[in-house]
Amino acid sequence: MSVDPQRLWALIRKEFIELRRDRRTLAMIIAIPLLWLLVFGYAASFDVKHVQVELVGHDSTALREELARAGNAFSVRRGVAADVAAARADLRAGRVTAAIIVGPGGAPAGALVDGSNLLVAQTALRDVEGLRTGGGGPRLSITVLYNPSLTSAYFMVPGLVGLIMAFIGIVITSLGIVRERERGTLEQLMVTPITRLELMLGKMIPYLAIAFLDMAIIVGAGLVLFRVPLRGSPALLLALAALFLISTLGIGLLVSTVSQNQQQAMQLAVLILLPQVLLSGWIFPLASIPPAIRWISYIFPLTYFIPIVRGIFLKGLGLPDLWVPTVVLLVMAVAIITLAASRVSKQLA
Repeated sequence: MSVDPQRLWALIRKEFIELRRDRRTLAMIIAIPLLWLLVFGYAASFDVKHVQVELVGHDSTALREELARAGNAFSVRRGVAADVAAARADLRAGRVTAAIIVGPGGAPAGALVDGSNLLVAQTALRDVEGLRTGGGGPRLSITVLYNPSLTSAYFMVPGLVGLIMAFIGIVITSLGIVRERERGTLEQLMVTPITRLELMLGKMIPYLAIAFLDMAIIVGAGLVLFRVPLRGSPALLLALAALFLISTLGIGLLVSTVSQNQQQAMQLAVLILLPQVLLSGWIFPLASIPPAIRWISYIFPLTYFIPIVRGIFLKGLGLPDLWVPTVVLLVMAVAIITLAASRVSKQLA
């Protein structure tokens, strides 16, 4: 079978012309590899460089200097926790990752480590184990809270709840209005008595139901197969998951309104989802991400849902403990849905 060079060149030239005209696809082709390079090469790191630690019971200048030495990730908090109960409260609230109990002579007498964030806990445990009591005595007695065995499933499964819901909310929902437009049914819907609010709710509610079904499967599998504890309120988890999902569904609708076809919608949705997966703190600790990149983390809803779902699962946190990420998610949900509704209304006008 022969190949005509002229016909082949004509086809190649045609593809390049179409690609040049499709600015969004061209931008995706260039942006996604650059994003991967930036995230994997610069931002995503398993090396924990910041572990917030506090002293308990007594202050010790010598111990502070030892904790600040080169070779560990400790950042010693100012002040001293009055007792172990106060230290446990700080660990539960996430204000510190490790607490070192100081004996009357200023030497470390024991330690507590928050095990809910696996990578940070492993780093803290390693550095705490490197401390010895005065005079080069035996290693400290260390208690790991919330995940005593440092089981990876305890770390991964709660975050996976947020990841799956974000995938459904952003990627799957983004195809909704675009699919209607490609099939020509969007124009038919516009001449029916259906209102714009009804159309938007009709697009969101099915995916809301699917996402909650997936959430139930993941939570059930985590509890039964991986023995991940659910120490907090299931009702609170459900309510805050709904808040998170509303914001992701809004993002999916926004993507749908700015895309011309399903291919563009899928590309843009993946471009938005990928940074959330890598920069939300699900795998890589936020503290290990350079500040020049870390700000990107705080514009995505998943960054605020990860500490919520892990806190409810592993620490049994309630709404008073989680009010800051909850308020942020509420503001995000209202803003995103309002913007998505405005975009949908303009397209139907």
